[in-house]
Amino acid sequence: MLDFVTALWLGFIGACVGSFLNVVAYRMPRGMSVVWKPSHCPNCGHAIRPRDNVPVLGWLWLRGRCRDCGQPISPRYAIVEAAMGAAFLLLAYRELFTAGTNLPGGPFADVASALDTVWNPNWIVIRIYAYHAIVLSALMAMALIDQDRERVPLKLSVTSLILAFFCAWQWRHLYFERAPGFFRIPEIKAPVDAVLGAAWAAAPWIIAAGYWRLRNQQSSERLINLAWAAAVVGAFVGLRASVRITALWLIAYIVYRLIIRKNNSVSPLVLLWLATLTHLVFWKTFASLLTCYTHNRGTPRGAPLRWRGWQTHTHYPAGA
Repeated sequence: MLDFVTALWLGFIGACVGSFLNVVAYRMPRGMSVVWKPSHCPNCGHAIRPRDNVPVLGWLWLRGRCRDCGQPISPRYAIVEAAMGAAFLLLAYRELFTAGTNLPGGPFADVASALDTVWNPNWIVIRIYAYHAIVLSALMAMALIDQDRERVPLKLSVTSLILAFFCAWQWRHLYFERAPGFFRIPEIKAPVDAVLGAAWAAAPWIIAAGYWRLRNQQSSERLINLAWAAAVVGAFVGLRASVRITALWLIAYIVYRLIIRKNNSVSPLVLLWLATLTHLVFWKTFASLLTCYTHNRGTPRGAPLRWRGWQTHTHYPAGA
């Protein structure tokens, strides 16, 4: 029961984050502050009353119309709030309440439940959950902006990348598949993994944008948005995970185009958001299916798995 109540609470927080992301997606491309002016109807300018500003429920109570002018309110607001709420709730059950059994090297605690990881805080697990919630939030904001055919603001992209690189340097346990072969200094493996993930994921779109500009004497806003979004995902999850997420993304895009033949109806970044969420939820499954895990010779049955000689620990120290 405590798990369910806690999950609902986290889902509500996610829906509130979704409400804020709707504001970010509308205001940032227009150079407006996302903090100082309260939410208001874009048609009549009246401030939205607190009772009407409850995520999802507010839109339902108003039946999709402004209380003051009666103009329709796009259902996208409620859909984004519901999607973020569902993502936070799903990650809570798959990641937070299980101490990361869905992640390589998990679980990161001997006992896992809402009581053991949230109310008696396990800061490693909470930090991992918050980190993944942040990348989903940043990616959703970019997807909404791209859906509106606007360029993703440089401030949003750069801030997201700086945050990912800072976390990689400060908390190395956020990166579960750090490459062992390039560098022998443990302190820089996670930051290097973040840089490699960002560079690999963004490179194809940067090359495509450069080709488009040379051939047509203009840049493609959509390709630039794709490059920034892919870089953010790669920086947050690392190189190996970004390769798998890109594969999932391309499969989802192909299936979508086969089913929905209408062009440009949904931003590709929406599918990237779905691919990223899917990979986070089933990370260990995808890693085991698409990656060759091997036991070192002489390792007894049941011992922790190794990645080509790199030990995947089941418990990370706070600064590891």
